[in-house]
Amino acid sequence: MFALEIYDQLTEVDLTNGLQIAGTGEVDYDGNVHRIGGIDKKVIAADKEGCAIFFAPNEGGRKDSNYEVARKTAEEIGTKMKVVPVDTFYDALHYLEKLANEK
Repeated sequence: MFALEIYDQLTEVDLTNGLQIAGTGEVDYDGNVHRIGGIDKKVIAADKEGCAIFFAPNEGGRKDSNYEVARKTAEEIGTKMKVVPVDTFYDALHYLEKLANEK
């Protein structure tokens, strides 16, 4: 999320389109997003803050990925927040750009 915020501040376009966006994961120098602990608690906190989108590490689609845990947690708490799987920084960036183009 920190990387997206920096990118957003360096560009003229508002990537968020006014939406509250959350997410987690460790980004390496190549832009890959890696697993991080406590994602279930982060989903709950993001929902309580009214976030519309939550980016979660997909880990290449592996079973029990952060994304799977986040999606399950979101389902359990009944949030309307969209949990989006990402493997790279660019996955999140492209998702937001596509969302902006749809509006």
